[in-house]
Amino acid sequence: MELKDFGINLAKLRIKANLSGYELSLMIGKNTTYIHKVENGKINVSLKVILQICEVLNIEPVELFKPVNDKSE
Repeated sequence: MELKDFGINLAKLRIKANLSGYELSLMIGKNTTYIHKVENGKINVSLKVILQICEVLNIEPVELFKPVNDKSE
């Protein structure tokens, strides 16, 4: 898995949850630039932040780690 795949999954799940990057950033205590960099595969995310994202989006961590070409959605 590449950082870009994680970011694509995050963006899709965030949009599915009807949240903007700004709203997600406020909910996890990060800035919008951070969310943008994560969604574009530019930075690594700590386990703590992954768990915060999962709590906000009401998802299991595994959903963020699926290969992008995975057709099982």
